[in-house]
Amino acid sequence: MKKVGLLGGTFDPPHIGHLVMAEEARLEKSLDEIWWMPNPFPPHKEINSATSEENRLDLVKKMVDCHPSFRLCTFEMERPCPSYTTDTVKALMEEMPTIQFSFIMGGDSLENFHKWYKYEELSELLPFIVVARPGYRPTHPTSFRELTIINNIKLDVSSTEIRHKIKIGALNRFLLTDAVYDYIREYRLYE
Repeated sequence: MKKVGLLGGTFDPPHIGHLVMAEEARLEKSLDEIWWMPNPFPPHKEINSATSEENRLDLVKKMVDCHPSFRLCTFEMERPCPSYTTDTVKALMEEMPTIQFSFIMGGDSLENFHKWYKYEELSELLPFIVVARPGYRPTHPTSFRELTIINNIKLDVSSTEIRHKIKIGALNRFLLTDAVYDYIREYRLYE
């Protein structure tokens, strides 16, 4: 049975922290593939971005090109809005019963997991892999079918901060891959 890690997010923009999360999860759990699953802007987040879904998909394509085990999964983008992770995961599992899915997220998402739609149901659907982030205590107010917390590497990189730094002209460009950085500059995103 193929083992696939789902890395969901708005990826606005995707950065090296996402790459590290994906690869750490792949190595830790011996996953065959990581499916980068961009989502429409989620109902529980306030997003201050004018980036189009097309731009975000293009940016994620640049990230999946970084590793042969990375794939772009547009499944959630293609679902009707509002899109909820629980419903998306259930639909994926029904459509692809021969794949063993795991869900990958950062410690900041775990901290706010209890705010997700039907979070208790989601926590029982599949294994979770959480990559710790500095400043976030890996607490989990709900039980999980299976929960792996990866503590061996912690990067404090956020898309929100990257958008802000681009806007004020103070971006450390090494927080982005060359392809993502060049795309953002070409299309003047986040300025």
